[in-house]
Amino acid sequence: FPLLGEIACGEPIYADEDHESYVSADADIRADFCLKAKGDSMINADIHDGDVVFIRSQSMVENGEIAAVIIEDEATLKRVYYDRENNRLQLIAENPRYAPLVYTGEELNYIRILGKAVTLMREL
Repeated sequence: FPLLGEIACGEPIYADEDHESYVSADADIRADFCLKAKGDSMINADIHDGDVVFIRSQSMVENGEIAAVIIEDEATLKRVYYDRENNRLQLIAENPRYAPLVYTGEELNYIRILGKAVTLMREL
């Protein structure tokens, strides 16, 4: 699987894609690429700093699913909640130290879901 760089599990970080690294993993994993987690905002979802998170490319996810999200040119890994009625997107961390990231109206034009987190790999 191509390792496309790091994704923030904390404050969003610049989305810098590294297309030269690969991760070997079980062929049963239904993913398109992977990212290395950086930070502690998803620790209550058992995603820790340094974990490799496998992402299946898709532009939408169900409410409550964990997704890789691009905000302008920064990437973050969060639970996604979209309120269609109020045209509001919330990106929620799995660590109470981090406030939700909330976007409405025109701000939504600068946000893109890269894909859904499907599994992870951790070094012992």
